[in-house]
Amino acid sequence: MKIKWLTASILLGMISFSPSSFATTTSQGVSSSAQSIEQLSNQLQNQLTAQFAKEAYTFTFPLVMNYRTMYMQAIKTGGMGQWLHLGLATPEDKDIVTPNLDTPYSYAWVDLRTEPWVLTIPKIEKDRFFTSQWDDMWGFVLDNVGSVNDGNDGEVVMLAGPNWQGDTPPNIDRVIQGESEFLGTLTRVQLMGEDNDIDRVKEIKDKLKLQPLSQYLNKEAPQDAPKIEYPEWKEGIENTEQYWNYVAFILQYVKPNSLDKDIYAKLELLGIEPGKPWQKESLSNEQLNAMQKGLLLARLQMKEISNEPIEPSKLFQTRENLKDDYISRAMGVYVGIFGNTKDQAVYFTIAEDNKGNLLDATKNEYELTLPANNMPPVKYFWSFTMYKLPERLLVENPDNRYSFNNDTPDLIENDDGSITFHISSKKPENKKTNWLPAPEGPFWTVIRTYGPDEDILNGFWKAPSVNSLQ
Repeated sequence: MKIKWLTASILLGMISFSPSSFATTTSQGVSSSAQSIEQLSNQLQNQLTAQFAKEAYTFTFPLVMNYRTMYMQAIKTGGMGQWLHLGLATPEDKDIVTPNLDTPYSYAWVDLRTEPWVLTIPKIEKDRFFTSQWDDMWGFVLDNVGSVNDGNDGEVVMLAGPNWQGDTPPNIDRVIQGESEFLGTLTRVQLMGEDNDIDRVKEIKDKLKLQPLSQYLNKEAPQDAPKIEYPEWKEGIENTEQYWNYVAFILQYVKPNSLDKDIYAKLELLGIEPGKPWQKESLSNEQLNAMQKGLLLARLQMKEISNEPIEPSKLFQTRENLKDDYISRAMGVYVGIFGNTKDQAVYFTIAEDNKGNLLDATKNEYELTLPANNMPPVKYFWSFTMYKLPERLLVENPDNRYSFNNDTPDLIENDDGSITFHISSKKPENKKTNWLPAPEGPFWTVIRTYGPDEDILNGFWKAPSVNSLQ
């Protein structure tokens, strides 16, 4: 392993001998010193290995988890460039953590190695929220085509790989480019309050179009890029040493950024290079154990951070904003892959009650009240959703109630115009209440604001607390 040479260099810099002390050293002392140096070398090597592995895991976590999502949504099922249109999320949907119930999702992935692709967005109603969010494999939010940035009169954009250069074709409004050869979208279409609006949502989705550039221009297609043998994704692989094989595989399809040169060097020291299988057999058991320790430490760090209050707007950003903030980027994928930038939507995660205790429906019942004079200030709409922990998925319940929003038909207002939500694992006796069913155990809640106004963007508006009733 290359890291042993780094360890040796560090030790040589730490050790010096004076002539007088060397002259009086006995052969027994030399042997003892050599053993001590060897032990120190092994300890230092294992510590470095664990530390580098922890940093490397945090750096590459979005890459691997986006591969998981791409594998499930495109490679295993529909294929590249094919839309996967979903209805409303249910507890059975596990592809994406913290799904919303407000904007039925549409997913698609494109392989840009052969040529760019063209995305065509239809014209829709002006009061309906819509966005086609595109991310690269690192989890950077590249662009949002839709209501906030463009209005609802329709748009045509080109999706290009990291090495694409050239003139923008005619009638293309702009080019979206990331750092990977694969780009993915989570496209959101607002479901409005009318009972039959899901049909209108489906109608809008059916008009979404993805085409290779050559097809869009009615030209002959270029020669296909080499076929890829995608490794099968198996759930839980992110907890094992096989994770590093996926890292090495996916790295060959991203363009290295100069900001990441130091972490790339550490990956190489760990024996991980783009497109080359990770040679586990070349490592000692101690080295493998140290790498696994680093992996688990990285996962522990993410879990601990997720239990604290999080400001999601800091996690879902562009490369220009995040730069080399790898832990924020990883946390974005950990708590809610394909979360969006704050100009589109701001999410307020609530993980603690008003007493500072983690939310747990086996211990308490709770209430949250939105005052009439302090509703979330938004251009489009807000919602309030429940998730069970640690899965961060919707909670199965007899009412099939997972969320409320300001357009919910049976939303109950108090006499003063405020809105109170009752949060518990058991249905309250009072039927005239906004019951948000909680799991038998820990949970967290999310307030989403779509088209947030300046009071939200500048931090003046604060989410209310979840109050313990015991």
